[in-house]
Amino acid sequence: MTDALSQIDQLIEAARRQLDGLVALRADMAGEPGSEVESFTDHDFASCNLIELPLASQRFEVSKDTLRKWCREEGCGVKRGSRWLVSVPRVRTRLDRK
Repeated sequence: MTDALSQIDQLIEAARRQLDGLVALRADMAGEPGSEVESFTDHDFASCNLIELPLASQRFEVSKDTLRKWCREEGCGVKRGSRWLVSVPRVRTRLDRK
């Protein structure tokens, strides 16, 4: 049952990414300037570049609170539901600026 739930969660996440892309495409086609969803079309936010915040915290040896702040204030991640997904390229760039 746990495998089935995990698979369902993965399918839901994939559907969310697809929907975000469609919303961004629609906003772009409608010429809606300043739309918050424009950033989702950025390669940094492609699904292959996003990881969950706890994993990012371990990988980059940065506290979860710091990563949340970077996601909120510096655009290093996107929030899906109540979870942050962190952009690996953006965190690498942020760490290189230190």
